Amino acid sequence: METRNLKENWPKLIRHLESQGYARSEISLCEKTIKKILESPDIHARLSYSEYYEQCVAPSCLETRKQSMRHILGVIEKFDVYGIYHTKGRRCGLGKLLPYETLNPDYKKLVDRYESVLRRSGLRDTTITSEIHAAVSFLKNLNDSGVYSLSLVNEDDVHKMFYDGNRTLRGYDFSFGVRRFMLKMERVIGKEHCHRIIAYLPKSVKVHKPYHAMTDEEFKKLESALQDKTNGISLRDRAIVTLALYTGLRNSDIVGLKFENIDWNNNKISLVQSKTLTPLTLPLRPIIGNALYDYIKEERPNSKSPYIFLSTRKGRLKMSPTGLPVLSYKVFNVACIRINGEKKGLHLLRHRVATSLINNGHESPIVMSVLGHTVPLAVDYYLESDYKKLKECGLDINQWYIRKEVLL
Repeated sequence: METRNLKENWPKLIRHLESQGYARSEISLCEKTIKKILESPDIHARLSYSEYYEQCVAPSCLETRKQSMRHILGVIEKFDVYGIYHTKGRRCGLGKLLPYETLNPDYKKLVDRYESVLRRSGLRDTTITSEIHAAVSFLKNLNDSGVYSLSLVNEDDVHKMFYDGNRTLRGYDFSFGVRRFMLKMERVIGKEHCHRIIAYLPKSVKVHKPYHAMTDEEFKKLESALQDKTNGISLRDRAIVTLALYTGLRNSDIVGLKFENIDWNNNKISLVQSKTLTPLTLPLRPIIGNALYDYIKEERPNSKSPYIFLSTRKGRLKMSPTGLPVLSYKVFNVACIRINGEKKGLHLLRHRVATSLINNGHESPIVMSVLGHTVPLAVDYYLESDYKKLKECGLDINQWYIRKEVLL
C-alpha cells in the first residue's frame, strides 16, 4: 500500500468530504482510518486496500459496519492511488475504479450535468441512480471503444452494445435508459446528435415474465393465519402484513408510517409516498386499525419515535425496508404458503390488491389512486394477471390443423 500521497495530502480529502456534506460521523471514521493506516506504514506497505480491509474488519462484524468500512476505504483508495475526490451520493467501490471514474473528462461532465437535471426534477435517489447507470454504461462502452465524443458515434458503435454477433447483450431497459438520457440532454449534446443516436437504438420490446400472482386459496390461508392469535406471529409482524394485504402499500411507505399519518377519528391513512413524493389517502379499515392498535398498545416499545413500526434490536430505531422480506417469509411459512421456493414477499400482496380491483371491474384510474401510481402505464403490468379478460382475447384454433403432440 503506497501511502505517500495520503501522508502528504490527506487533510485535503477531509476538507473535500466536509464540502460534500458528509456526516460528521463518516468524516471522523475517515480520519481515524487514515491515521491508523499512516501509523503503521511498514506493516501495511505490501498490502492493497482490499487486503487491508480483509485484515482490519472481522468476519463477525455487523453488515452495516462492513459496508461503512468498505465505503470509507474506497474513498481513501480513490484519493491515494488515483488522485480522485469522491462525490457524495455515488457508490464507492474498493479495489477497482467504478465505470464513472474511467470516463474521459467530457463524458464525466455530461454525466454530472445529467445528474443535476434529474435531481431538479424531484426524482428519488434510487430512480436517479438507475437513470445514471444507463447513461454511464452507454458512455463507458463508447469510451472503451475509443469514441470520445458523441458527435463521432456511428451505428456500429451502438449496435455492438446490444449484440456481439452470437447473442443479445442488452435489451429494452438499457435502450430505454439511453433514449431518456439523450432526450433530457438534448440541449447540451445537440438535437442532431441526439436524434441520430436514438435512431441507432434497436427497437426492442419489453418482455415481462409471467407473474405468479396470489391465488384465492393462498389469500384465505394468509387471512386465517393473521387472525389466529396462537400461531406465534408477533403483533408487529401481524400488523405489517395486514396493512400490506389490504392496502397494497410499498415497503418503504410501511416502515415510514408515522402516528400523524393515522386519522383514527375519520378512519383514514394519509401519507406522502416515498417513491413518487405524491400524497396518498386510503381508508383505515377496522381489520387494519385493530391490528395497528394491538401492536401499539400491547407490544410496541415505549419510545418517543414518531414512526409506528420499530426494530426489535436494541435502540428501538425505525425499521428498515430491508427487514420486511424476512418478516413476510416467516408469516408465509406459518400460513403454509409457498414453502417450496415460490415467489414471496409483500409486493405479492400489493399485486394482489391491484388484480382484485381489476378483476372486480374497476378501471385503471381507480387502481392508480389506490396504489398511488402516477403513470398510467404502471397499471398495465397488473393487467397480465386479469385472467378473465385475457381469456376473452383467446383465439379459436380449431380451423387450423395441429398435430396432437404439439399441444401435449
